[in-house]
Amino acid sequence: MFFPLTTIVKNLLIINGLIFLAQQTFDKEAAYDLFAQHHFLSKDFRPHQIITALFMHGSVEHLLGNMLGLYMFGTKLELVWGPKRFLTFYLVCGIGANIISGMATLAETYPVISDLNFLQEHVSVRNFNMLLSKYDWIRMSITPEFKTMLEANPPVPGINKDIFLATGELKDLATRSTLVGASGAIFGLLAGAAYLFPDDIILAGMFFPIKMKWFALIYGGAEVYLALQNRPDDQVAHVAHIGGALVGFLMVYYSYRRGNRRKLF
Repeated sequence: MFFPLTTIVKNLLIINGLIFLAQQTFDKEAAYDLFAQHHFLSKDFRPHQIITALFMHGSVEHLLGNMLGLYMFGTKLELVWGPKRFLTFYLVCGIGANIISGMATLAETYPVISDLNFLQEHVSVRNFNMLLSKYDWIRMSITPEFKTMLEANPPVPGINKDIFLATGELKDLATRSTLVGASGAIFGLLAGAAYLFPDDIILAGMFFPIKMKWFALIYGGAEVYLALQNRPDDQVAHVAHIGGALVGFLMVYYSYRRGNRRKLF
């Protein structure tokens, strides 16, 4: 089923498209530094990035996929709720998703960052070697020359200073992740639409008809599975997707479960 292009959906499509065009036209690296969401402990993190990251995308495919979802799940919600309520829902889902994703990344990396902080306060070859034995990615990050210096007996003069500097570089590595995209907000729209219109038929992949509720359950289940796999080569922010869906579902559920008498948005 196709719906007319609503006001907020249309403007979000235009804004996201223009920002992506600007990313490709101007300094892409500078745009990421300023507006992509960085690790919460990164020296490059700024609070505004939780919002600005919603309007940036990493590729044409990323942009088109999210904008298709915005149209498919957003237009009927805006027709039912009106522009102001729909925009509030969209932004809260997106911001909530980014915060949840950022907190999950922080929790995942906090142990190694804590160990690196300890090493900078207690610099020694022994402590650094203990770190190497604990974390494979650190062992793979150091150069053969530095490894030789660590194994030297007697210790190389100035090795503690080199270890301190290397530890700072490793902390930068551990907090280098960035997050971009409207996917968290789109998953919030999907959850909201599936709750309110569970039996609506959509075309999955533009070809396969399926009820909204089954599409949401299957897609959401796949995201949970992929998030639990936590594969190093998987660059998709599955936790942001799950977070956006969770925020969207809870907002709609608690707004409608009392006959729409106590709205959250």
